[in-house]
Amino acid sequence: MFVDIDNRAQTLTPVHLGSTSDEDCKRREAFVQNLVHDHPSLVPMAEIEPAFSPLISVCRELPTPAGYIDNFWITPWGGLVFGEAKLVRNPQARREVVAQVLDYASAVASWTFDDLQQAVRTALKQSDLTLWSLVQSESDLDEAQFVDAVERRLRTGRLLLLIIGDGIREGVEALTAHLQLHAGLHVGLALLDLSLWRNPAGGLVVVPRVPMRTVLIERGIVQVEAAGVRITPAISSRVALPSRASQQVRSVTSSEGEFFDHLSSKRPELIEPLNLFLAGLGEIGVTPEVGKTIKLLMSPSPDVSVTAGFIDSSGKIWVNGAWSGANRMGNPAAGETYQSALAAIIGGQVRQYAKSPPEVVDQQGRGADVATLLVHQAAWKEAIASFRGALAEQQSS
Repeated sequence: MFVDIDNRAQTLTPVHLGSTSDEDCKRREAFVQNLVHDHPSLVPMAEIEPAFSPLISVCRELPTPAGYIDNFWITPWGGLVFGEAKLVRNPQARREVVAQVLDYASAVASWTFDDLQQAVRTALKQSDLTLWSLVQSESDLDEAQFVDAVERRLRTGRLLLLIIGDGIREGVEALTAHLQLHAGLHVGLALLDLSLWRNPAGGLVVVPRVPMRTVLIERGIVQVEAAGVRITPAISSRVALPSRASQQVRSVTSSEGEFFDHLSSKRPELIEPLNLFLAGLGEIGVTPEVGKTIKLLMSPSPDVSVTAGFIDSSGKIWVNGAWSGANRMGNPAAGETYQSALAAIIGGQVRQYAKSPPEVVDQQGRGADVATLLVHQAAWKEAIASFRGALAEQQSS
C-alpha cells in the first residue's frame, strides 16, 4: 500500500520478474541491468559497503575472457564494482551464478589498467574514452594516483561483486560456503534484491533490499620467488594487536580495504601506525567502524553509543561528534575535557563557535591531523579511555 502526501492510499501490485518464460526472463534481466546502470543510486552502497560510493556507471556487457559482465561501476577513488542480474529462484542456480561471477572476477584480476580501459572502450564502442574522464570531476586524486589505485585493486583481485535479483531469500554465506576460490582474490560478495511494485497508473516503485551484507572472501596470496611458489595468508583480512601477549585479531570488511587504499594514495606513511592504533582500541572498549570514514565507536552504557572521533581518508580527524555525544548524555564537561586533551597533544587549541560544536584545530588553525596524534598514541588512548570512563561513571550514578 502506497499512501501519498494527501493521505490517499493506492494498492501496489508486486511484479515478479523471474516468474515467466526463459525468453521473457532474459528480457527482464536486461531491464534490471539497464535500471541499475541508469540509476546507480538504486544500489544501497551505504548499507552494503559505504566506501564503495558514490557509484559511477561505466558500462554494460563488459567483455572478459570468462564472459560478459552485466554491469560495471567505478568509484572516484578507483573502487571496482561488478554486477550480475540473474532472476533465478532455484538455490542451486543461484550458487551457479556465484561461481560464474567469481570466474569473472578471476578474469578481471589478471588485467592491467590498460586492459580494463580497453574492455570498457570495446563495450561502449568509444575508442578514445578514458576511465579517468568518468571520475575526474568527483575524485580528489590526480590521474596518476587514480590509475595506480585501479592497478592495485586489479593486482590484488580486490573487487566488489553484486548479484542482483528479485525475491532473493538466501543469505550470502549459504551461497558461498561451498566455493573454493582462486588464491589471491580478495572479493566482497553481496546480494541485492530489487523488489518491484506497479501502481494503478502503470509506474513502478523499486524497493532495494540487501538480504545479507557483504561477505569478504579472501584466500592465501601466491608469491612466486626464486626458490619456488609460496602461499601465505592474506594479510588484509586480520590485523594483529601490537601487544605480544595478546593473540586477538580484528576482522575487517571490504570497505576497510577501500579506505586504506585511498589513504595510501595520499598518505602512505599513516598506514602502519594507524593500523596498529586501531588494533589496540579493543582493550579500552572502542570499536573502529570503517566505511567512508573510520568511526571510533564506544558504548559507555549498554544502550548508548558515542564516537570518539571520525578519521577521513585524507588523514584528518574530527571530534565534534564526541562533544555532541557527551552533551546528549548530559555530561558536556566530559566532551570539553576530551577535546582539550587532544588539543594539548597536538599543540593546538579548541576553537569555539556560536552555533556549531567546538572544533580541535592545530597551531595553524587547521583541522586536526591524525598523524600528530599517532605519534602520541599512548596519550591519545588515555584521553579516549578517560572520556569513556567519565561518560560511563555518569550513566551509572
